[in-house]
Amino acid sequence: MAAVVFSVATSRGDAEELDQLAGELADDLREIRGLAVGTVAAPGQAGTKSGVALEIGQLAVSGGALGTVAWLIRDVVVRFLDRTRAESITISDGERRVEIKRPSDAQVEKLIDRLGDVLHDD
Repeated sequence: MAAVVFSVATSRGDAEELDQLAGELADDLREIRGLAVGTVAAPGQAGTKSGVALEIGQLAVSGGALGTVAWLIRDVVVRFLDRTRAESITISDGERRVEIKRPSDAQVEKLIDRLGDVLHDD
């Protein structure tokens, strides 16, 4: 099976931050048995020695059973978004893609307020 691409997004888009976040996500995904996680390569700039550049903030994830571990991948991505300041992870396979967004602080506050309403003793 071909690799799907995981792309990390932040509001600042700082290359160093994206590289660090992608590394953390890669470590998290490697805990799922059967997944292979690597870097995404793109054609390099003209005049570069290798002719290949690494895509910052992107990971190539493959494995024979990606469909069967989709729930595990989802859980890893949600925990990653909760733990970091990444805004979203986009997972794409050619033209098919899904974006998982971290809830904003305001959204979390609204949920907490609603939870209070639901759990309020009358």
